[in-house]
Amino acid sequence: MNSVIQNPPSFLRLLSQEFSLFSTNHLLQIHSHLITTGLINHQSIFLNLFHHFVSKPSLLDHATQLFDQVPQPDAAAWRAIIRRHASGEDPTRSLYYFRNLQWREKVQSPSPSLDSFTFASAIKACGRLTAIREGKSIHCRVLRCGSESDANVCNTLIHFYSISGCLDSGCHLFDISPCRNIVTVNCLLSGFLKRRHFHKAVNLFNQLLDGSTSLGEQVRPNGVTLMILISGCTELGDLYFGKSVHAYYCKFMGCSGVPVDNSLIDMYASFGCIDDAEILFHCMPEKDLVSWNSLIDGYVKNGKADKAISLFEEMRNRGLEGDNATLVSLISACIQSKNLHVGKRVHAHVRRRGNSIPIPVVTALINMYSKCGLLEIAREVFNEMSFRNIVSWNSMILAYVENRLFDEALNLFEQLQIENLTPDDVTMLGLISACQNIGSLDLGDRIFSYIQRSGLERNTVLCNSVIDMYAKFGCIDKARHIFNEMPERDVVSWTSIIVGYANNGKGRKALDLFHQMRAIGIKPNHITFVGVLSACDHAGLVDDGVNMYTMMFHDYGIKPEIEHCGCMVDMFARAGLLEEACTFVADMPVEPNAVVWRMLIGACRVHRKISLGENIVDGLIKLKRLTDPEDSVISSNTFAEAERWDDVLLARKQVGAKGLCRTPGLTSMITSDCSKGILSNTEL
Repeated sequence: MNSVIQNPPSFLRLLSQEFSLFSTNHLLQIHSHLITTGLINHQSIFLNLFHHFVSKPSLLDHATQLFDQVPQPDAAAWRAIIRRHASGEDPTRSLYYFRNLQWREKVQSPSPSLDSFTFASAIKACGRLTAIREGKSIHCRVLRCGSESDANVCNTLIHFYSISGCLDSGCHLFDISPCRNIVTVNCLLSGFLKRRHFHKAVNLFNQLLDGSTSLGEQVRPNGVTLMILISGCTELGDLYFGKSVHAYYCKFMGCSGVPVDNSLIDMYASFGCIDDAEILFHCMPEKDLVSWNSLIDGYVKNGKADKAISLFEEMRNRGLEGDNATLVSLISACIQSKNLHVGKRVHAHVRRRGNSIPIPVVTALINMYSKCGLLEIAREVFNEMSFRNIVSWNSMILAYVENRLFDEALNLFEQLQIENLTPDDVTMLGLISACQNIGSLDLGDRIFSYIQRSGLERNTVLCNSVIDMYAKFGCIDKARHIFNEMPERDVVSWTSIIVGYANNGKGRKALDLFHQMRAIGIKPNHITFVGVLSACDHAGLVDDGVNMYTMMFHDYGIKPEIEHCGCMVDMFARAGLLEEACTFVADMPVEPNAVVWRMLIGACRVHRKISLGENIVDGLIKLKRLTDPEDSVISSNTFAEAERWDDVLLARKQVGAKGLCRTPGLTSMITSDCSKGILSNTEL
């Protein structure tokens, strides 16, 4: 504003203009001027300013403060604040204002603010929060008010029930809806995909294509339909169907929708088809900021950090300013490429903007400085935050854990509690990792006790981590108790307890659990088979091990990796079946590594198969595969057993030339930990 406006009519004329004409800074300047001149007390000006603020997502907090100062908000103000918070970062605020509006209606008079738009916004907030009980309560209120026939309310209820796990209720409302349109179909489609009912979503889409009369006449897919399907394909891992949707889009919609193109770029990038994403981007006749962000993020996902940075520079040269999503992707690219110079430029850029740095950007900056080992700068960024939520605390705690500063991580956790913030599952995962690295069972017990008190014991990922922690401490009974009490178990839960039993010398129990897992239909993964084969290896169950190895690729199509092959070689070697071990190594589907050869050569010495060990070492020397100092030690010992003293001297000279540096064994590390008072005798 170049001139100072001093009277209410002038300000009312100014604020009656289109919302899009005002930038964030303009509105903040106007607000400041209104306070200075006292015109902020003018009710009409105040409400007009509020509606401008609430139209900008970045000013929602300011809008909320303004709303709370209004003595008698009108119906439009109530609708706006409830609607905006329903789509904002904290949907609980939407329900808070909705309850206040209900209370005002009870103590005063029936309010016109409780209309179909308000109901729809509150139901949307319930869906985002999975607040099923409150959503059903609002549904009852809708029925009492006779608003159930409103298309907006009906569609929102279908979406709410579908994504909240009450799919039958959502389908029932869909079937009886008197005003079914493409929005109605999209709501149910989104629910199907949210609940991972991919085939139901495909069937519903096919009904749309076939022009099913049950969906209503003239109901055809639109851009939103395709975006929902493409996002579902991305999340559920079906590239083939995603390409089919792309083909439909090109044939019937002319590839002329920027939001759909953006979804396709994200889909191709997520599946590693970055070249397809790149071609699609460059063929777009129009691009918005999301288009640029999608490809920049796609480059980062596919390990092409330099291209991400170059694309950002091109975007800036074209006069486009990035948003928070752009900055987060760019910082991730800097982490990936170790380009701290560009990362610091980004940090300087967000500081120059003057406003407080958004939490996602701060989290990315902390992660960047942490990955580069600059923990002091990361902590400075954390300390400079004007507002810190649990996400920002977690980023700093995990930064300390990743840099093995476990005491600092635990101290930060103590400060977090003083701030009266509630730790979440990410916080506890970081603490469990710190606990395992410190080697303190007592601390592990305290962490698990806190998890139970906080009601987080129903979190499957967290329980899996606790099972793994107790198993590594040798407390397999505690691990099994937690496993038995879990309300839901996934393949990681079963794998964690199976590996736990295997590593604690209880091979038969590990196998029994594996058979139970298969019996209830849980499909094992490649890590599960590492645990099972390790169990067979340590328990000497050779026949079971051979059967498991065969089952892995015959029944589940899992290609053997070096870890699986290593277990098999060690299992044969421990049992003295050296011929079988050599045959297995010769037929391995992957190239044997140094560890496999060491196991085989070591077994030859243990079982006094000196000539076989000689032949293996001679063959490896000819192929120049013994390059590590430890390999030279094994070669020297093998030649000494065969009394080939010249070769012993040659091998030992190689050890001296390579500079052997032995890694402390497990016993020495445990002894060191015991001397520090970390592990007790019972824990060992």
